[in-house]
Amino acid sequence: MDPTEPPNPKGGWSQTALEFERVRIVPPQEIDGRIIRTGVFDEHGADVPVAATWRRDERITLAPDYPVETETNLAGKWLWGGVLYHHFGHFQMQSIARLWAIRRYRDEIEGIIFVTRGQTDMLPFEQDYLALLIGDVPVRVVTEVCDVEALVVPGQGFGLGDIAKGTRVFRRYIAAEFAKDVAPEGPEKLFISRALQPLEKGGFLGEELLDARMEEAGYTVFWPEEHSLREQIARYKAAKRVVGLDGSALHLFAMVGANAQKVAMILRREKGASRALRTHLTSFTGAKPLAINALAKGAEVSVGKKREISELDFEHIGKLLKRHGFIDRAQEWGPLSEAELALVNED
Repeated sequence: MDPTEPPNPKGGWSQTALEFERVRIVPPQEIDGRIIRTGVFDEHGADVPVAATWRRDERITLAPDYPVETETNLAGKWLWGGVLYHHFGHFQMQSIARLWAIRRYRDEIEGIIFVTRGQTDMLPFEQDYLALLIGDVPVRVVTEVCDVEALVVPGQGFGLGDIAKGTRVFRRYIAAEFAKDVAPEGPEKLFISRALQPLEKGGFLGEELLDARMEEAGYTVFWPEEHSLREQIARYKAAKRVVGLDGSALHLFAMVGANAQKVAMILRREKGASRALRTHLTSFTGAKPLAINALAKGAEVSVGKKREISELDFEHIGKLLKRHGFIDRAQEWGPLSEAELALVNED
């Protein structure tokens, strides 16, 4: 129950909700990498540790200096949402981690309060996602020091690290409420492609070649960014076989996927970087994904702070997909041909 310890998927403070009166919320005052100086203070000016955001075993929101003056006031009872991240993956892993408490407090609160480390307006995907998760509950992003009459602070029920398993109460809320009115629609075999993403976002050269091979294997190639959130979810619910590269799209699949669906994840980074995603998929769907570690040796090159993967081991990918029933054993899937290599070199 100690909120100065990392959130625990087995319970404790990560699945409790505490109520405070007359709190003061301080939006980000300083950002240093992933560390943010922001926080919630109680009526005595003390830090409220249960309101902090954790990333694995590290508290990444640290209390700033307590401001003696406030700039705005909010009447009524509100629910603490935490930090609003504008990256699709981090939004799913960290920004919705407390919203399980809506089920209990929906009729008592004025809305949800977030602070943000980026632009203050919510992005369209965030608005759509929250509509599918919490309906019409109002959301407010606090940009000034703010006194709130009453604040419900739910524990962090999800995130990076062990908490990627999600607490039982968080998983139940997602299963019962998220996108519950979106019906399955789409092909039985779906390949979630990242080929339209720029290389500096962790892609690899010649990624369209993987699209072509999966299409030849009978999969519908699906580019999530070309579809609405509801369309993405409909496809993910309908597919019986899903193959994709590790990334944010599979986090969305994990939110709506089922045990009967088979998932193969082609790693584009070292295996440790996808641990939270693999944990998320296993815990929420009840089925462990096939993780294919196919990074070609010596293929990784540095591009600033990001990385390009210049080549994947296509033969290894095909071998494992055949072995585990994702593609027909008769499907030709050898190493890159000379013509394919020429296309990679052109890129």
